[in-house]
Amino acid sequence: MGIIVRFIVKSILEKKFRAFIIVFSIAISAALFFACSGLSGTITSMYENQIKMQTGEADIIIQPDEDSPSGTFKIKPEPIDGVSYLTGSIAASGSYKLSEDQSEKYNIKTENLIVRGFNIEELDKLNPVNFSQVARNKDFEGNFVILSKIFADKYGFNVGDRIDIKINGRDRILTVYGISRPTGVFQHNPQSDTMTAVMPMDTIASIRNVRGRVQTAFVVLEEGVDIKSAIDTLEKLYPRYRVSEPFSAEELRQYMQFIVVPMFMMTSMVLFISIFIIYSTFKVITTERLPVIGTFRSIGATRKMTDVVLIGESLTYGIAGGIAGDILGIGVLYLIAKIMAADPYNGQMNVSIKFGIGHLAASFLLAICVALISSWRPISKASKIPIKDLVLNNTEIKSKNKKWKKYAGIIMLLISSSLPLVAPKSLALLINVVSLLISTVAVVMCVPYITRIFLKLFERFYGNFFGNEGILAVKNLNGNKNILNNISLLAIGISTLLMINTISSSVGIEVLNAYKDWNFDIMVSLYNSDRNTEQVLRSVDGVYGTYGAYESWDGVDVKDANYTIRYLQGVDIKRYRDYVTFRLQGKLDADETFKLLDEGRNIMVANMAKEKLGLKVGDSLTLEMKSGDKTYKVIGFYDSIMSNGSNAVISQKYYKMDMKQQEISNFFIKTSKNPDEVLSSIQDKFTRRGMFGDTIDSMEKKNYESNNQFMIILQAFSVIAMLIGIFGVFNNYMISFMERKRSIAMMRSIGLSKRQTLKMIMIEALTGGCIGGVVGIIGGTLMLLSVPNLMQSIDIPIAIHYSMNFFISALVGGIIIAVLASISPALKTSKLNIIEAIKYE
Repeated sequence: MGIIVRFIVKSILEKKFRAFIIVFSIAISAALFFACSGLSGTITSMYENQIKMQTGEADIIIQPDEDSPSGTFKIKPEPIDGVSYLTGSIAASGSYKLSEDQSEKYNIKTENLIVRGFNIEELDKLNPVNFSQVARNKDFEGNFVILSKIFADKYGFNVGDRIDIKINGRDRILTVYGISRPTGVFQHNPQSDTMTAVMPMDTIASIRNVRGRVQTAFVVLEEGVDIKSAIDTLEKLYPRYRVSEPFSAEELRQYMQFIVVPMFMMTSMVLFISIFIIYSTFKVITTERLPVIGTFRSIGATRKMTDVVLIGESLTYGIAGGIAGDILGIGVLYLIAKIMAADPYNGQMNVSIKFGIGHLAASFLLAICVALISSWRPISKASKIPIKDLVLNNTEIKSKNKKWKKYAGIIMLLISSSLPLVAPKSLALLINVVSLLISTVAVVMCVPYITRIFLKLFERFYGNFFGNEGILAVKNLNGNKNILNNISLLAIGISTLLMINTISSSVGIEVLNAYKDWNFDIMVSLYNSDRNTEQVLRSVDGVYGTYGAYESWDGVDVKDANYTIRYLQGVDIKRYRDYVTFRLQGKLDADETFKLLDEGRNIMVANMAKEKLGLKVGDSLTLEMKSGDKTYKVIGFYDSIMSNGSNAVISQKYYKMDMKQQEISNFFIKTSKNPDEVLSSIQDKFTRRGMFGDTIDSMEKKNYESNNQFMIILQAFSVIAMLIGIFGVFNNYMISFMERKRSIAMMRSIGLSKRQTLKMIMIEALTGGCIGGVVGIIGGTLMLLSVPNLMQSIDIPIAIHYSMNFFISALVGGIIIAVLASISPALKTSKLNIIEAIKYE
């Protein structure tokens, strides 16, 4: 046994590249699995930390909403069971006017500020200020202000300096009490044009004429108190205000589903390719070892002993790959978190990965399982060869023509295409992912038969174009398992890349189309907006059209349906379509359908919501509105991906009544000048009021960047899958060279020249690459057929847009990879010693 072990250890060390391929494949699979399993906790933790930078230790937030009697409220003095402490804050808009030199340097006239009022002692408990400078022996009251270090360094302020800040439209001369590092409430968002300053609570309340009241209350609970019970208690004390956790766990869960599910799908693809490669590599290992195994068996080694050693070698690869995979997985998880942390809307979040010993153990066990499962069949086949055949070198294993694979592949293709259509909604996600994987396996099973069809087509053409070498190449390819494995690996890698690139392109096109539907230039939200506000907006230079939109992005629940319409619009039927392109489904007349909205409680629903709710025209839909449950009649459906297709349209008249909302939510603004300049003019006009606004171009860019971050990760996964596949292709060409030494030597001995041999091998590679590219295109197209259903199952509507450039690139890529992989075997073949090759065999 010791001799055998030493021999195998020596063999592993001699075949370093082969060992690298196996360990690399296992490590990548384990690393991606680790990253996917740890991603949910990591992203959740990052978002929690991001929110806590603003809310500190608060477990619950109390704020006014559309239904509140006022934008501020009083904190009730009586103690509340389970509440450790409760503090409030109030905010105002501010701006700092730059000097001429500063204005010329930074190319802006004013720096916008959010001025927040806090009691400093309460803020220190809730979310401590990280001072870099602070006034000594002075109370934080009166006209003091704490500035961010970014702001202070930019404009040259120190503690004790005076600063003129316009707050709610009035100039205030303040004294700098302290300079805070950019953490906590002073954390700066690079994508935002505002910074935060903090003033004493009483001072801001006096400026806003709301002394004794707060705009937001932060509630910190005692340890062990149930949050939901505490929310119920607080809702009774503050009945007309929103009482909620700092972030929505349900929204975060849906967001994580959108990220994690596709990543696990890509990890499955990588796993599939890794198993394929390790299987083919162990075929080489067992083929190489057969003569030596025969020698050992002939001098007393049992079948069990040689099997244990080969399994031990496989286990060694698994352990090495598992350790490397865990280490690599931590890095991959960090990189993914780093990419996801660059939020176009919220700025760069702090990156902190979160995983446990269970994640490391699961990835390590997966690596061992991959190694053992992949190597078991080659080891088992080698084990069944009799000693006599091993000694006589009669080890060729003739495999039967397994026609059942063709029929099994066809049946699997039918199953993968039909299952998503009949899947119950509760299992839609699982079934769609399984269907996608089944279609991949089915394509691989059909590769020999697809190859045979192509070879029949190529045979006559090759004879005329390439001569006898072409005919030989076609015959060599027919039934060559290693070439078939190459075609399968190319097909899987190419189909995966094709699928991801097509999805990425389709998302970009859909986002672009969605924003093209908005026929205006700026969206603005103003506090307490009404028709008078709209008149003031129209007076701004460059504004030539406005539309006051009544809409809710908070979601309206559908009664007894476990579904929320996340974006509900109340539209002015005469003006809405001047600002938004509305694509009504079917043959309904848009003018007539819109008129119906004002004639009663009628509703039009986006196609995604229609599919989720199983609606048809004429159905009733009961919505849980602010004024109580209201039943609407469905009169039509339309195409829209806003809020991932979870949106609906009702009449503005009924929206105001049922949502008890008279305030305009947003203004859609058309401009006759540069939208950025007009937006700046609007900001100057409404300095005293709480305002948020952005241009449509900017919103489109941020949305695209947000989607593109995730697509970059998926593309990286698909490139890794392709990279592993390329290693496998190179490996299989080496196997093919080893197994064909004798046949090539015999052809050389009867007159085939070196040049003809090289030509034959290159034709084989060209053909294999071409077939691999075509099968990859077929596989990628089949995968893409499942994608819309898969995306719908995670509440993301997407139409697939096919690109001919991607298909051409897939075909050319397959050919290039195959030709490059054949160069080394071809060169070795040209140097082959004919007599030694025949003797070896």
